[in-house]
Amino acid sequence: MIITLTTDFGDSGGFVAQLKAEILKLFGESVKIVDITHSIKPFNAIEAAYITRTTIPAFPENSLHIVVIDPGVGTNRDIVAVEYKNRYIISPDNEALSLIEPSKIIRIDKSRVNPNSSSTFEARDIMVKAAYILHKDGINSLGEKKESLGYSLKPQKVKNKIKGKIIYIDNFGNCISNINKDLLKNGFERILLKNLIFRHLEKTYHSPTSSYKALINSAGFLEFAYFKKNFAQEFEVGYFDEVEVYLKQ
Repeated sequence: MIITLTTDFGDSGGFVAQLKAEILKLFGESVKIVDITHSIKPFNAIEAAYITRTTIPAFPENSLHIVVIDPGVGTNRDIVAVEYKNRYIISPDNEALSLIEPSKIIRIDKSRVNPNSSSTFEARDIMVKAAYILHKDGINSLGEKKESLGYSLKPQKVKNKIKGKIIYIDNFGNCISNINKDLLKNGFERILLKNLIFRHLEKTYHSPTSSYKALINSAGFLEFAYFKKNFAQEFEVGYFDEVEVYLKQ
């Protein structure tokens, strides 16, 4: 069994170790625990959304994935278990799941999973235990079906214009939007980001025609980059900055 962890807990303190200790107690020492990242910026569930969408499908089918960016911990917000491309994710129902289209959503019955849970560390007391119940008894044993997730980061398309947002900034300062390559397959006239205009897509980060560029990245999303420089810093781009694509008519 493979279980991955994605959190904003950071590398200091004992939160990650406590999660792993609980996993080992329940699943046994043969379980493989993979740290996707614990460096999500605190409370930035949007950043986690891109990681969830692009990284989890790389793991084998039937793997379990615990995603914990949870500013609403202890409140009445839902914790859900979702089936996504034959993998299973347990997470608060927030923006961290806003880029996926799950085939099944279950609202976890917290009182059924652990009536004695701490209200400040539900990742350990609810989510890990829910992962174990899912592994033993299936996703339907965790609660009732939910029709849809609470958040969506899909871009908007109105006539010949697509309106998207910057949803992820990587370690190099490359800025990734929520606009998928499929929306651009019939061509476009121009792409606008702040005061920048892009009229074509490059194929690589290194390009002789321009130092900064738009391209489709390895995950299939529209990305903005600056060769050997930090695009986000150079052009003061941040999360949720608007991206507009004018399609060919």
